[in-house]
Amino acid sequence: MFPVMLQLAGRRCLVVGGGGVALRKVQALLAEGAEVVLVAPEAVRVLEELSDSGRIVLERRPYEEGEAAGYALVFAATADREVNRKVFEDASGAGVWVNVADDPELCSFHMPAVVRRGPLHVAIASGGSAPFAVRRLRRLLERLLGPEWGEWMDAAARFRERVRRLGLAGACREAAFEAWFSATVDTERHRARVPAASEEDALLERALAGAPVCGREATEPAAEANVSGPGLVSLVGAGPGNPGLLTVRGRRRLMAADAVVYDRLAAPALPCDLPDRIELHCVGKTAGRHPVPQEAINELLVRLAREGKRVVRLKGGDPFVFGRGGEEAEALAAAGVPFEVVPGVTAGIAAPAWAGIPVTHRREAVRVTLLTAHECSKRDGTQVRWDLLAQDPSATIVGYMGVTVLPSVVERLLEGGMDPVTPAAMVERGTTGAQRSVVATLETLPSRVSEAGIRPPALFVIGPTVGHAERLDWAGRCPLVGRRVLTVAGCRWAEPLELAGAEVIEAGVPVTPAAEVAVNALPLTDVVVGTPEDADALDVLRGGVGWGNGVVVWCVGEAVWNRVRELGWPGARKIGGGHERLVERMGAAVAVPG
Repeated sequence: MFPVMLQLAGRRCLVVGGGGVALRKVQALLAEGAEVVLVAPEAVRVLEELSDSGRIVLERRPYEEGEAAGYALVFAATADREVNRKVFEDASGAGVWVNVADDPELCSFHMPAVVRRGPLHVAIASGGSAPFAVRRLRRLLERLLGPEWGEWMDAAARFRERVRRLGLAGACREAAFEAWFSATVDTERHRARVPAASEEDALLERALAGAPVCGREATEPAAEANVSGPGLVSLVGAGPGNPGLLTVRGRRRLMAADAVVYDRLAAPALPCDLPDRIELHCVGKTAGRHPVPQEAINELLVRLAREGKRVVRLKGGDPFVFGRGGEEAEALAAAGVPFEVVPGVTAGIAAPAWAGIPVTHRREAVRVTLLTAHECSKRDGTQVRWDLLAQDPSATIVGYMGVTVLPSVVERLLEGGMDPVTPAAMVERGTTGAQRSVVATLETLPSRVSEAGIRPPALFVIGPTVGHAERLDWAGRCPLVGRRVLTVAGCRWAEPLELAGAEVIEAGVPVTPAAEVAVNALPLTDVVVGTPEDADALDVLRGGVGWGNGVVVWCVGEAVWNRVRELGWPGARKIGGGHERLVERMGAAVAVPG
C-alpha cells in the first residue's frame, strides 16, 4: 500500500449507504471540508439532520449504475455486498478511488486510524489486515502525543517560513531545522514545547552566522495579517473543572469566538457543542512540563487578535487567581490589543465546598487566605508570613498547588505555633468526577495524603471550618459521586444523573473537536446510550485517552444493545425501564476507569 494524504476541501465525494458506518465516513469527510453526497433509500437520524442543515446532500434512493464515476472519492457502506461490489466496479473502472467498508478485497484504498493534534496527523494502517491492532496502536499514540503537539506543529510552520525568507542554502536550512527540533522535542519522553520568540531569534542568528546567505527568494516577506484590525481577547475563567460551573457570560464568549486558547485544567469545561469552525489551541501545563512557555502564550494571543479574531483565553478557575491572567492582560495592554476579563469560579472556594468545607463560618472563620503553596519552598524571600498565619485561629488557609510542598507547609505552621490538631484537608480535582479528598489534622495530613496517593492538581484547606466536612459532605452522599458519564446532548437522563452526583458530559451529534477535548481531559467511568444512531455517533470517541477499557456502557433498550455489540464495545450492559432505574443500576455498579 502506498500512503498518501488527500486534499479533499471543496471536492465532491460520494457515500453510498445510510447507517452508522456511512455516518462515520460522512463525518470524516466533513472534517476535511469535502462536499458530501449521500445516496441511500433510508438514513439514520443524524444523517437526516446533516441533510436538513445543508451540510450534506442526501438523495433518498438506491444507487444507480455508473454514478460513482463522477466523484473524487467514493465510499460504499451498505448491508448488501452486491451493491457494494457494483459501486466498487463502477468507481475503479472510472479511475476513482473507492473504499468498501469491512471488505478489503473491494477497496482501492484503506482508511488509516488517525491521531490528530491540530495540523499534525499521524496515520496508522495495516492494509486492512489487522484493524484491531491499528486501533490499539492509535490508543497508544493518543497517550504518547499530548495536545501540545498541535501548537508545536503550528510553531514549526511559522519557523519554516522565517527560515525560507532568509534565503539560506539547503544545508544551512536543514541545520536550522535540526537545531529547532532538538531544542523543542524531548525524544525520550515524546514531549514537545513551543519555543519563545527570543529562542527562535537566537536559532536564526546562529544559522546566519554559520554560513553565508546564498541568495534571497524573489518573493517578499508577507506582511503581518491585520486585515480587519485588532480583535478582542476575552480572559475567561472556566471554573474548577465541572462543566456546569462555567459562567453564562463565559459560555457566550466561547460560542462567539473565532479561536480558543485553553489550559489543561480548563479542558473539561469546553462546551461540547462548540462549533467546529472555532480554532482550538492547547497551551496546557502540568507539573514540570510546560510545552508552551508563558511568553509564547502571550505572543499567540497577540497574533490571533491582530488577525482580527475574537479570542477566548480559557483558564482554569478564575483568570486573576493564580492563573497568570494578570500577566497576559499586561502583555495585551502593552501590545495595544483590546481585552476583557470574565471572572470564573475559583477552585479555592468551589473545591472545599464540594468536599463539605465552608471556607467561612460565623464565629469560626472570618478571614480566608488564598496562597500558592510553592512559596513555602522559598527559604529566602518568601512572600508568605507563615508565622502570622499560624497565630490566626479565626482564619481558613487555602493553598493552591500544594501536594509536593505540603510537608514543608505543615512544618512552617507548626514552627509558628499552630495547634497540631487543627482540622485540615486535601482536595484533588475538586468538583469533577475524579474528585478525592482526605480529611485529617494538620499534623497527620501529610502522611494521610501520601497514603491516599493524592496527586496534583489539588489544594489544601487548613482551619476550624474543615471540622464540618463530615456533616456537610453533600457530594459524598450522592449515589453517583466520582462518576464521569458521557452521553448525547438532549437526552432525558442527563439531569437525573447530575442530581445523583455524576459529572455529565453531553456530546452533540455529530461529535465536535471540542467534545473530543472535553471527553479526553479526564477518564470516563460510564457511557449512556439511548439509540443505535447515538452509538454510531459516539463511536468516534472510543479508544481515546478518556475512554479506556474499564468504562461501563449502559444501553437503554434492546436496539441500542444490539448495535453496541455490533460495534464491538467492551463493558456493555443492557438496561430497561426509566431513568430512575438507570441511576439505581449505576449506583450499584463499580466502574473502573481504564
